[in-house]
Amino acid sequence: MTSDSRTRSTHRQRLAALVALAILAGCATQPGHEELRARHAALDLAAYQARAPQSAPSVTLRSALECALNHNIEVWIAEQERQFQHELSTQSLLKLLPSLLAGAESSWRSELDAASSESLRRHKQSLEPSFSADQSARTFDISMTWSLLDFGISYFRARQQADRAWIAAQRVRRVKQDLALQVTRAYWQAVTARESAREAERIGAEVETRIALSSAEIAEQAISQIDGLRNETKLLEQQEELRRYQRAHRVALTELATLMGLAPGTTVELAEIDLDQPLVPPDTDVAALEDEALRNRPELYEKDREEEISRADAHVAIAQLFPNLNLSWRFDIDDNRFLVFNQWHTLGLRAAWDLLAIPQHLMQHHALTLQTELVARRRTALAVGILTQLHLTLIDCAEAAAQCRLAGVIAAKHRALLAAVESTASEGKSHDGETVDQRMRYLKARARYLTAYAEFRIAQARLRNTLGRDPGDDLGDDEFNPPLLPDALQVSPPAEGGAS
Repeated sequence: MTSDSRTRSTHRQRLAALVALAILAGCATQPGHEELRARHAALDLAAYQARAPQSAPSVTLRSALECALNHNIEVWIAEQERQFQHELSTQSLLKLLPSLLAGAESSWRSELDAASSESLRRHKQSLEPSFSADQSARTFDISMTWSLLDFGISYFRARQQADRAWIAAQRVRRVKQDLALQVTRAYWQAVTARESAREAERIGAEVETRIALSSAEIAEQAISQIDGLRNETKLLEQQEELRRYQRAHRVALTELATLMGLAPGTTVELAEIDLDQPLVPPDTDVAALEDEALRNRPELYEKDREEEISRADAHVAIAQLFPNLNLSWRFDIDDNRFLVFNQWHTLGLRAAWDLLAIPQHLMQHHALTLQTELVARRRTALAVGILTQLHLTLIDCAEAAAQCRLAGVIAAKHRALLAAVESTASEGKSHDGETVDQRMRYLKARARYLTAYAEFRIAQARLRNTLGRDPGDDLGDDEFNPPLLPDALQVSPPAEGGAS
């Protein structure tokens, strides 16, 4: 067998192997729906457990924010989107380079590339058949092409992709800001719910004692069955109401743990906080807050970049009005023994101009200019909406401050009344059931104050969110008293047992 025959046989064997692999790949059994779901469920659970912290001891607001920013799933997804856009930005920069192609070829033909010539006038053969190429050929070439129009378009596309990467980064900022607001809301709700649950637990123990005592009095016929059952029914209804405070505490802790990125079932221990400390924010300038919101909000940064992206599209439409110039260079190597020169260089310049496409590009430029103006108007509308949101948030802060002050006064009155009822009960001038009723009323008043206190803290966090402040920027040394509201909105809760 000659070398050419062996070469042809090897090529056929390789082709047959590739065809067989393609058939096997096409006939491979796809996983079923249940199998695929089970596989993905295991992968999702493993990925979540790998990211979730193992414990969260003595959680403060600052530590809750830090844990959430590091482990929350939504932040993880936003960061992945930002990295994806950054990689696309790098890819778009590489498109500015000219194309550089290298090629090699080895071929064999069964017959020689022979030809003869025929006379133009006599239409008879003028030369005997001849050939100037071998049956087997090996060539190598490397070529570079640079389109000036494509370079200009790629330049604008690269700028657009850089703007999209910036937009993705701003979206990460906004996700973190929104997460900080959610964590702050869940944290203060959990803290205040814990205080109400503790008081409910103390009252619940007394209610249990009163129920047992009432059952004993009925059994001993110390009181009538009707009065005893009425008393027990009332106590059981109070017990049912007390359990709601404990459930609200557990729900709040679960929501906080989820936002922090903790694994389901993780126990969260909150640090002890004085919920009766006065809130004394310093003076603020509303005009300064408006300026800060317009300068900081990530959504406005996004609109700025969207306007630049639209403007770049208009520049691309203008660039397409010009002819396309292509610069080319090529280097060839050919082992044909009949060639006088087996290596050579080729330089070229080619211009192409689609004249009929000029009206289309002109109209496209006009439309994109209008789109740029539309983006600018939407940005203005968004800015107005942010300013409106800011003023509404300030109103909410003022209302929350007033509500917290009033709820504190009411709770203090109920606390004073409870002390008076307990004093008369110790002197035998009132029965224990009246004391339990007053403690229930005080618990409700205290819970309303704690809810108002939490709403005030949440309103402060909402104001930070409206201003576009990043989490932790303005917490300072006292993370529970951020300077946001004017003196007119300060809240000083009354001392226990008296009015402010």
